Amino acid sequence: MFQHASWTVKQTVLVAIFIGSGWLTMFFGVRVSEFMLFDLRVVPIIFGTLLFRKHYMLLIIGFGIALARYTITGINPQSITGSLNIMLMGCLAAILVAKYQKSAWSYQRKALISILSINSLQVIGIASFGAVPKSIYLTKVAPYTYPTALLLSAFFVFIIRDFYKEQQRADKIRNMNVILRKQTKRLLLSKRELEKKAKQLAQASIYKSEFIANMSHELKTPLNSIIVLSDMIRESEDVTSLKEVNQYANIIHTSGNELLQMINSVLDLSKIEAGKMDMLWQPVIIEELTHYIKQQFEPMMASKKLRFDVTVGKDVPTIIQMDSQKLNQILRNLLMNAIKFTEEGRITLSVEIRDNDDASSKWIDFAVCDTGIGIALDKQQLIFEAFQQGDGAANRKYGGTGLGLSISLQLAKLLGGSLTLQSKQGDGSKFILSLPLLAWMDQSEDAG
Repeated sequence: MFQHASWTVKQTVLVAIFIGSGWLTMFFGVRVSEFMLFDLRVVPIIFGTLLFRKHYMLLIIGFGIALARYTITGINPQSITGSLNIMLMGCLAAILVAKYQKSAWSYQRKALISILSINSLQVIGIASFGAVPKSIYLTKVAPYTYPTALLLSAFFVFIIRDFYKEQQRADKIRNMNVILRKQTKRLLLSKRELEKKAKQLAQASIYKSEFIANMSHELKTPLNSIIVLSDMIRESEDVTSLKEVNQYANIIHTSGNELLQMINSVLDLSKIEAGKMDMLWQPVIIEELTHYIKQQFEPMMASKKLRFDVTVGKDVPTIIQMDSQKLNQILRNLLMNAIKFTEEGRITLSVEIRDNDDASSKWIDFAVCDTGIGIALDKQQLIFEAFQQGDGAANRKYGGTGLGLSISLQLAKLLGGSLTLQSKQGDGSKFILSLPLLAWMDQSEDAG
């Protein structure tokens, strides 16, 4: 009934059962004489010394059985001396439990000590308290009741011991079943986790295959141009005009730059992952930065008939402390992506100052907004991960290795900031590079 109850509830119920058992032994006792009632009140106390691990439990049981004694014959000299005797046996039982906890004695040895000592104390108590004349008790009662009490106590204690051991075995089996169920559950969870990891590895393998396919496509195009044009110049029997040579040279130069950028992307990612990317903090003039970017990307925008706007907030400092090369690389990647995936409309680069949530610091936000194809919600996290581009065919259509955003995110983290995306498929994208604002003039004053 109480196998799933708490330890406190179990102990309380056990103590109540032991007190009730002591009362039953007294209620159904055998009257030896007018003044003497023979019973087995010692059995619950003896068995308590073998079952309980806390000595105070035996004090409670002894006190409870002593009080129960008054419900049998009321308050009279016999009941008073009987209750005192029971309390003394409870105290002895508590002492025995404390002793047993410090020893490694067998059940049989502890049972023998408890049976002899508690039954002997009962005889001494009855003879000492004088409820029955000592001479009569020691000569006519004790010679019969004492050995009988010893034998019956041993009989019941060892019967109960077998029952208790059976209960212990049942509890052990039940606990083992609980442990097995928990282990089975853990194994199932581990299996699911392994299956999930296996799917992730399979998916990663697919993404890497897509990356290799994209990289092969991107590498072959400029390489083929370089090889074909260089062969044309080498094998041409006619003297090629200077204008033609310049055209071929420009194409070869452009193709070489594309190859260099792809190789640099792979090398940058390798450096970041290996923790070997060096940072160079220096003053960056915002006006020069935005002017350079506008000058660099305006011709590309014009060739695709895209409008390009650059805006700088009024509260943006003139000079900030930054690794200018890393900042330029991130903005270049974001703008190249915007140009690649925008067929018409406009692209905007805005620079704004933003207070941190706790207003203890300020951030500078570089936002690149376009009116391109946008990005589906389920792909927005994926595009920042190396080798895990969602649609290899689309990448081959638009070009690129798919490493730019992954590198940009890692560089943003190295600069102490973040790179986030706001987009809806078919409705353009907005990438926000957020960096902690370190105004160069402020730092110079602190250093001074």
